[in-house]
Amino acid sequence: MLKRLALAAVLGLAAAPLAEAQEAPKSAEDCFKMSGDLFKSAGSVADDKKEKIEQMFEKLEGHCDAGQFAEAAAMAKDVKAAIGAK
Repeated sequence: MLKRLALAAVLGLAAAPLAEAQEAPKSAEDCFKMSGDLFKSAGSVADDKKEKIEQMFEKLEGHCDAGQFAEAAAMAKDVKAAIGAK
């Protein structure tokens, strides 16, 4: 999943708008959609932050896989903060 998202970012897909308040997704499908939308919104990230943000996305998607939707929403909030701090 992460590799497909990385390819989408490389191809320059437009950023998708995200809701201001990040609610916990209700299903794994919703969780991965949240992750994908967030990934698209990241755009280009400074080289010195890429690895950290990639690791955060891996954790976020791990929470999605495990059905830990509240944790995924919290991680998404952290990712948004890290992206905004580029």
